[in-house]
Amino acid sequence: MLLLSFGALDHRMIGRGRGGESSGKSARTWRWADGPLGRAVQRTGRYRNPNPVRAFDPVGAGFVESLARPGGNITGFVSFEYSMAGKWLETLKLIAPHIVRIAGIRDLASPSEMGMLGAIQAVMPAFFAMPFIAIGGGDAVDFDRVIEEYAREPNGLIILPSPNTLVHRRVIMAQAARHRLPAIYPYGFFAREGGLISYGIVPSDNFRRAAAYVDRILKGARPGELPVQVPTKFELVINLKTKEAYRKKILRKAHIRESRQKNRRLFQI
Repeated sequence: MLLLSFGALDHRMIGRGRGGESSGKSARTWRWADGPLGRAVQRTGRYRNPNPVRAFDPVGAGFVESLARPGGNITGFVSFEYSMAGKWLETLKLIAPHIVRIAGIRDLASPSEMGMLGAIQAVMPAFFAMPFIAIGGGDAVDFDRVIEEYAREPNGLIILPSPNTLVHRRVIMAQAARHRLPAIYPYGFFAREGGLISYGIVPSDNFRRAAAYVDRILKGARPGELPVQVPTKFELVINLKTKEAYRKKILRKAHIRESRQKNRRLFQI
């Protein structure tokens, strides 16, 4: 959710460089409303300057009373729609029908992901017989390790949107590509940077729409009386180069299995 509150906030998540290391400068600054930062947003006093902050489940997290009437000093634009859970699973089933398990790659420090995990678990039986599991960590080393362990079987991945999965996305994508794990990502820029496929909202659209709310609030409207808006634009992005690399690896594995089966039959004869 893109929250529009008013007051002074100095908490920022600085962009990281390749592999998760600090880049020393921030080309893209994210403010996240999980934990203490979200509570700070709610406690801000007199309205001065708009502070966009990112969150996912504003009602479940307690930031607003309802989407229709947020109350308090917060309104905004939701950045996750629960129907996306079914789309993620459906897409993985279409592009990789051979997989037997699905894992959600999550940020252990992000409580807002619990609603997303619940939404995926609720629709999982409609697409896969195996139970859905969640794995994750808090830094590049954690993500590298858990994906390495998970890759021992033909599995698929859903990468959940969170601060650390964004910061360490290159590590996650590199491990998924190395093990040829079919993975679906939450934002288009994941696929444009080398990920297999992505489905999610268009973040820039939320920021464009937020400008109208900022204008109304600066003219006297109360944030808590402006309804929280749901996403209106979604995009599906497929990296064709990555897709071809996955296809060749899968065909190569299939050919090896077929050759082994033929050799076994010949031996039996």
